[in-house]
Amino acid sequence: MKTLRRAACILLAAASLLASPAYSTSFSTDQSDLYYIQAESGWGIQLVQRGSVIFATMFVYGPGNTPTWYVATMQYVGNLTWSGDLYATTGPYFGTVPFNPANVVATKVGTMTWLAQTIVTGMLTYDVNGVGVVKNVVRQTLVYDDFSGHYAGAHHEDFTGGCTSGTKEAFDLFYVTQTGATLSLVAASPTVAGSCTYTGMLSQAGQMGTIQGSFACTDGSAGTFSFDEVQVNISGLTARLAFSYSSPPGCQATGWFGGMRATTF
Repeated sequence: MKTLRRAACILLAAASLLASPAYSTSFSTDQSDLYYIQAESGWGIQLVQRGSVIFATMFVYGPGNTPTWYVATMQYVGNLTWSGDLYATTGPYFGTVPFNPANVVATKVGTMTWLAQTIVTGMLTYDVNGVGVVKNVVRQTLVYDDFSGHYAGAHHEDFTGGCTSGTKEAFDLFYVTQTGATLSLVAASPTVAGSCTYTGMLSQAGQMGTIQGSFACTDGSAGTFSFDEVQVNISGLTARLAFSYSSPPGCQATGWFGGMRATTF
């Protein structure tokens, strides 16, 4: 019975994972996060993405150096760019009971545009009543995520270079241990003997993790790896992958992997 439950878990995980790449949203890499400029601590912007829409909340200081909030709902316009109208809002004192939303006033003051430059950086362009601003911002890291755990899932690899070009998809059991920024992941097949061990260092940018290091497999293959867009939650783990093989030499692979948390293996 335990074997049947384990197989069902693996198949369910694979069905959900192989339906799409390791995206947090099915539209694109998830832009949701806090963004800032380290040298300009004191202001920032939060983006929340759902599908092709991004809602932005920006906290800055106005002409009188007083805290000021702006909001925008930005639509996708192509080339990893979103744009929309920018609003300033005023409303009743937060201690007012009951709060009356009828007293909230939203005034259009300009436009806002977000360009996703990389997984962790973006260009923010906005204007307020004719005053234009351009900022290059990065995801703000609060803490390192903890990826430790056991996961049942699958991986997808596209091979090029010094190996036969093609695609490989297979079920996996992932065993992750983490001490600070040092992380080890063992990937083993639930049906075939053999495993690969990946050991590297974790860097964190907002909700996105990156792990880079080296790997070795029991079949003799080895090389270096990079796991990008690594994300974890109470249900599972997802990431993009890139392998550069030293054995077989010249072989390259890209793809993604992920799994659901499990405790029975």
